[in-house]
Amino acid sequence: MHLQQTPALSLLSSEEPRAPGSLGRRVMQITQVPLDEPSVRHTLEALSLCYDQYDDVAVKDGEVRGLAALAKHRDVRGDMQDCTMQLDVEFARSLGMVDHVFEQLEQSLDKVDQQCRGLRLLVDRALRSTASVAEMASVVDDERRELALRERLAEQFVQRFSPDHQLVDRLLQTPLIVDDSYFSALDAVETMRLECVKMLGVDGQMAVRELADELQQLEASSYDNLLRWLIDRVRELGRSSPDVDRWMRVALDKIRGHAALFDAVVAEISRARCEALGRDFIGALTKGGPGVAPRPIEAHAGDPQRYVGDMLAWVHQACASEKEFFDALGLRAESPRMLAVALTSVARPLEIRVVQTTNEMRTPVALYRVYSLLAFYRALFDMLCAKEAGSPEFMDTVESLTRGTRALLVDALERMADLVTGDFESVTTVLEVPVSLNSLLLELAEIVRLHADSLALTTTGDGQADDDSDVVDDVTSVLNKVLDEAQLPVDAASPSGGGGGGGGQLREYERALFELNVLATVRDAMADPANVLASWMPLLAERETTASNALCDHLVGILKERSYLPFDGDSDVQVADVQAFNGALKMATDLDVTRLVSRLENHLLARNVAQTVVQSFVGAYAKLHEKVCRDHSDDQALLSVLLPPETVSTLL
Repeated sequence: MHLQQTPALSLLSSEEPRAPGSLGRRVMQITQVPLDEPSVRHTLEALSLCYDQYDDVAVKDGEVRGLAALAKHRDVRGDMQDCTMQLDVEFARSLGMVDHVFEQLEQSLDKVDQQCRGLRLLVDRALRSTASVAEMASVVDDERRELALRERLAEQFVQRFSPDHQLVDRLLQTPLIVDDSYFSALDAVETMRLECVKMLGVDGQMAVRELADELQQLEASSYDNLLRWLIDRVRELGRSSPDVDRWMRVALDKIRGHAALFDAVVAEISRARCEALGRDFIGALTKGGPGVAPRPIEAHAGDPQRYVGDMLAWVHQACASEKEFFDALGLRAESPRMLAVALTSVARPLEIRVVQTTNEMRTPVALYRVYSLLAFYRALFDMLCAKEAGSPEFMDTVESLTRGTRALLVDALERMADLVTGDFESVTTVLEVPVSLNSLLLELAEIVRLHADSLALTTTGDGQADDDSDVVDDVTSVLNKVLDEAQLPVDAASPSGGGGGGGGQLREYERALFELNVLATVRDAMADPANVLASWMPLLAERETTASNALCDHLVGILKERSYLPFDGDSDVQVADVQAFNGALKMATDLDVTRLVSRLENHLLARNVAQTVVQSFVGAYAKLHEKVCRDHSDDQALLSVLLPPETVSTLL
């Protein structure tokens, strides 16, 4: 397109910069860009296109064109502002009208809103009234149904848990008749009470609580009535052979759940049986059984062992019968305690008779027999009776009798031991064992034999014997005392001489011989096939060894003293001493060892002692012989009479 050269374009197309004119200032005011900027020039070229077809014609066909139009639109911004202002004025005028319309509309809406709020209040009030009425109607309906349900429950509760007059009369009747119907009624009341107790967990059940209290009172009255019936029946148990009623056992089982009532019944039964056993025991002692047999127990009072044994056997049989009776009543767990109480009446009569019998006994064997019986039955009674606080009288009595009899046994043995030690002081040179020692050993041996038999009972299962070591300790204590007294002190006035007379004139070796005789007698008498004294026998062997060694030392000393030889080495050996020794040796009197030990009752021990003494003496002589031969080798006279050790051993 060909652009017509216009003054503006010619101005713009000028190569030389020109000072901005009025157009340039206007363009710069509007665009804030200099006129000679390429962008401005491009814009002005675009504007000139709008007027290229009209050349310089200002008005064509009634329209302003060309530069005239450009001039007209130079102030477009101002025109636009004017137009905008005009539009704003028109808009403000129109907006005022609209605002007036909206104010009227808002007033109308406020009136409508007020009316709506009034209607809403009315509707809410109506709804609340309707809901309250509906709720009240629902509550009334629920209460009506609940009342109907409670009425039915109350009728059923009364029918189920309220005892009728027939049931109450059956439980509280006088006199009471105990049978199946009675226990059924008692069970029914207990069941009602327990179910009422379960229902008490619901709050507000006052009627249930009152009914539970009434049932509890009725049940308590029923058990009190049953307790009186039981006590009446228990009083009938005072007979010698009471009958066990089935209803009585059922009643005891029923009342077991009430501790206080059950303890009262148990105590009453124990008391009744105590009285019955006391009467029966006195009757057995004085009257015996029905007819002519068995005879009264006191008819055998002359035989202490049988007398005490019969009394204890009767008590044991009574214990077995009472235990069976208590078991038949269903009181197996309480029978030991009840039996201990029931035997209380037997304790005192038994104690009086046993103490009187044992105090009159003097023989240790007889006392041991009674002691063994008491110890045997004490073990049996311990298994049958419960030794509890408040009811140990019978067991304490048996224990006291056992200890007392053992004390009497020990006293009797001690008296016999004192007699033996008294006889030891008057022993003669014969060195015979006193008769009192043999008597004591016979008693002790019999006691040991009986004790071994009682221990054998335990191993065979025929019964239970006194298997403790009390009796063994007593026997060994007496033996040790006797053996200690057998070691009598030596009279200082006659260490190796003297003779005859009492025990004070015995020589040292004779004392040792006597002690060995006593030890041998004790060993022979206390032969113990059952090994009851197994722990004491080594002590006896040790005593024998010590006494044998002491005897050997004494005899060797006597041989050295009678040989006239200086075995001590302080003096020299003389020919006369050797000749005197040879003469005594050949005469076989003073140096005869066999004669010195001839008073030993144990011949085997005598031979052993003699051999030991000879060996010891010959050994000492051999040392002396060696010393003489060494020191007096040039003394032919002395050496010619000095016998060799072998010859001395042969002659001894």
